[in-house]
Amino acid sequence: MTAVPGPAGPVPHRRRRWRDHLRRAVRRDGNPLVRPVDRSRSRALLLTALGIGLALVLGAGAAAERFTSVRHRESTTAARLHAVQAVTLTPAQRRIEPGSGRTRYEAEAAWTSPDGRGTTGTVAVPGGTATGSAVGIRVDDSGRPVPPPQGTIQAGADAACLGFLAFGGLAALLIAGLSIRLMVLDRRADEAWQCSWASFEPRWNGRTPRDNRAG
Repeated sequence: MTAVPGPAGPVPHRRRRWRDHLRRAVRRDGNPLVRPVDRSRSRALLLTALGIGLALVLGAGAAAERFTSVRHRESTTAARLHAVQAVTLTPAQRRIEPGSGRTRYEAEAAWTSPDGRGTTGTVAVPGGTATGSAVGIRVDDSGRPVPPPQGTIQAGADAACLGFLAFGGLAALLIAGLSIRLMVLDRRADEAWQCSWASFEPRWNGRTPRDNRAG
């Protein structure tokens, strides 16, 4: 009975391939057939992978710094504000923020400033708020209303967006640099192959230098 060949062996693990690149880059592979251009290619891949790892760390650091600074600024600002009750003078009006497209509701309202003066202005209110409703707002020392603080979810989303942009920008630059480097190495390898073939081909075909001159 003829044995049926089994499936091909497992594909080398990705970690092993990176280990092979590392050994080739530091000349520890012991392979006499590896060309200098192959070692340069392995070094370029390893440096790019290291750079992407650093870009990820920098992106995460930028996101964490942004989130911490936003929350600290909000808490510092909130400590200097005053909570007051305002009475709406008009029903809630729907507004769409330019640029972001987010919907909010505003109404004209009256309130008493921290210094005792009566003040009117436009404040943010829940949708469906009727005239004469009491709404809580925050004002500064001069009685001007301030927007509500940025929530934790929104602050986290903004920080994550900043971190992603930082990481994506650095990673794109590194990948572009790797592509250019590999193109240069491929061109160099092709030129070296053509030079070697021009020297080896006459001997492989059994032609002599005189035959080359005659041709």
